[in-house]
Amino acid sequence: MIKIFADAEQLNRFAAEKFVEIANDSIDSFGKFTVALSGGSTPKALYQSLSSDKYKSKIDWSKVFFFFGDERNVALDEEESNYRMARENFLAPLRIPETNIFRWKPK
Repeated sequence: MIKIFADAEQLNRFAAEKFVEIANDSIDSFGKFTVALSGGSTPKALYQSLSSDKYKSKIDWSKVFFFFGDERNVALDEEESNYRMARENFLAPLRIPETNIFRWKPK
């Protein structure tokens, strides 16, 4: 099914609601939800939405495990680090424990 949205805000809202739905279905069925995070700037708005007051209480985040599907071999605090972007906009605001985060460990 193809969906067309009027703007990025509408797309982001749909994506956040779909993420919540899929996460909760997985947690209900399997007791956990595993997700591979994308890199770059595209997912930033979604990460910020999911960590906002509107969505953050809709998922039991202690049962969500994060993997990085795209990372650069740079220090974790560098501008190019996808982990840094996800941490600042998503993982830290939600207080996701490090034990639930599986990331690339640069040299």
